[in-house]
Amino acid sequence: MKFIVVPCVLASCLGIGWAVFVDSQHQVGGGTSPDGEEVHAVKVTRLQTRDIVEALELVGSLEADRDVEIRSRVSGRIEELAVDVGDRISKGQLLIQVDDLQQKELVRQAEAAIRVTVAEKSTQDLRVIAAKREHDRQKNLATKGVGTAQQLEAAESKLSIAEAESRLAASKVAQAETELEQSRLELAERRIESPLDGQVASRTVQVGDLAKSDVGLLRIVDLSTVRTAVHVGESDYRQLREGQPAEVRVDTYPDPFPGRVVRLAPVLDPETRTAVVYIAVENPDGLLKPGMHARVRVVLDRHEQANAVPLASVVETPEGSTVFVLTDDGGRVSQVSVRLGLADRAMVEVLSGVDPSDRVVTLGSHLVRDGQVVEVVD
Repeated sequence: MKFIVVPCVLASCLGIGWAVFVDSQHQVGGGTSPDGEEVHAVKVTRLQTRDIVEALELVGSLEADRDVEIRSRVSGRIEELAVDVGDRISKGQLLIQVDDLQQKELVRQAEAAIRVTVAEKSTQDLRVIAAKREHDRQKNLATKGVGTAQQLEAAESKLSIAEAESRLAASKVAQAETELEQSRLELAERRIESPLDGQVASRTVQVGDLAKSDVGLLRIVDLSTVRTAVHVGESDYRQLREGQPAEVRVDTYPDPFPGRVVRLAPVLDPETRTAVVYIAVENPDGLLKPGMHARVRVVLDRHEQANAVPLASVVETPEGSTVFVLTDDGGRVSQVSVRLGLADRAMVEVLSGVDPSDRVVTLGSHLVRDGQVVEVVD
């Protein structure tokens, strides 16, 4: 019995397969006309009025617009760690406090030195006043003929010496003030504050660790604006300019985020013949994160309410772009030259060559020839 069933099944399969094959041939271009001419099945459409947007599709990864690594300018033991990963921080907020007991003592010593030098300066000023009075007195006596020239010269010497010592005391005061300011600056550097508003992205130290100038302590990012760097070929680079609108899509969210071109590299990589272009995206809700894969669409041009046909309708020839339109009787196609405008993912603008009443071949346009007999199918 099984020897009879198997041939039957095989015959059925072959019959079904032949029917599918014949139907597919009929759909894509099989069959002949009563006159013996080859007939192709085609689909047609009329001019469509729609907005055509020419855009450049690019890919990249998101990164923070501002990304800062926090380091200590001075060495010392970390006494306090005021923030941790994920914390939101404000500009000027305390991040890390480095041990400052020794530096505070140096500030106190500098303040004491200031007081000593100021006192010395006051003493020298009094000596200048006394020497000036003695000089004036000797000068008056010499005018009256009572004092001697030797006494006047001695008074002038004392005045000069007192003034020089006063200037020296003033220099010591200025030096002490400079040393005090330097000590205060070094003390302030042990209090590490945030240079920007943002979030703590990473932390590499703990309380008790040694802070050094060559070791990163924290990483701060500002996510209010993110950006992506994309590489653009030289043929597309000339079409870009700062301020152009763009759309940025990520896999996490279905809707695009509006962005703009903010910076273009002035040179191209000689190896890849590409230039880096930066696209910025406002991120007030913090939905976009650095490291996300981004698909960027930069709008180059837009024509509203343009006459358009599907891209599949256009057949390129050595003479230029053409489309096939049905003849008036609907039984044949005629190949006509067209002038095209902008193109998007599916449609292309037709500037001339096709009338609104023409029926343009879409499916099957690359299988027919000028004057071809066709059958229009749905």
